[in-house]
Amino acid sequence: MAQESKFDTATLISERGLFLTIYDIMDLLKVSRPVADRLLKTGRIPAAKVNGRQYRVRADDFVKWWDHEVKQEQKNILRGCLPK
Repeated sequence: MAQESKFDTATLISERGLFLTIYDIMDLLKVSRPVADRLLKTGRIPAAKVNGRQYRVRADDFVKWWDHEVKQEQKNILRGCLPK
């Protein structure tokens, strides 16, 4: 059975809007400001820079990113459990 995503695009948009702020990212991922800043500044989470220094993340891009990260982490865990 396929694992459902923790985040759903329609729900996320209805609760937070089409674009997420750094505060939304911090809250959703339960991380500190420096961690959220690093994820955005390094481009790990796809984001657009507005006003020269603020970041916005499209809700659907965040959900796609999350799904990819979860799948990659599951692969890494399995890779560590398999005999060499």
